[in-house]
Amino acid sequence: MSEAPGESIVDVFESDARGITALAVSLAETTDRFDDEVETAQLVREIVESQAAAELTLHPLIRRHLPAGDAVAEEQFHTHRQMETCLRRLESADVTSTEFRAILGEVRDRWLANAAHLATEVYPALRANCSSSELRQAGEAALVAEYRGPTRPRHLAVETPGVDTLISFSEGFVDKTIDAFTHRGHAGTEEIHERLRSGRYDNLEAD
Repeated sequence: MSEAPGESIVDVFESDARGITALAVSLAETTDRFDDEVETAQLVREIVESQAAAELTLHPLIRRHLPAGDAVAEEQFHTHRQMETCLRRLESADVTSTEFRAILGEVRDRWLANAAHLATEVYPALRANCSSSELRQAGEAALVAEYRGPTRPRHLAVETPGVDTLISFSEGFVDKTIDAFTHRGHAGTEEIHERLRSGRYDNLEAD
């Protein structure tokens, strides 16, 4: 009996995009109260994990296989830096302020714009120019990179092969060790997903 084929790298990042989009849109648009220490931390965590993994696994494919791939990868890298600057502002903002709500909206808008660009321009080109086995192997690498990568906005990020992996996995070890002790990005995750599935962000009673 043959093993079922694994997820391609496009499948992995499309799945990330759906989950992050649902959470970012719900938090930015809800009028319900939510637990900033849970939901906002989870949003930051998921975006950083996805972006760091993309830089290690998706960007090399883009550089090798897409026309003007270097320029596309560099644009994505710059987009990630802008997003993580925005996430740092979100984490430092007073959650009761209008600034916090405005930054949440900015995170949502930045995420949606780049996710749409990837879905319409980048992923179709990768599917057309890469073999299915290469996409599956890259998908496995992406899952490992997400598991071992950072969970907090990075102050240092490079795209030098080898160095990028060392930095990402080192930061990931530190971030995940701290997260394990503080329960950041873990506590309440299932409740978040249940709210998203049921669409109850706006009709739950405030605590």
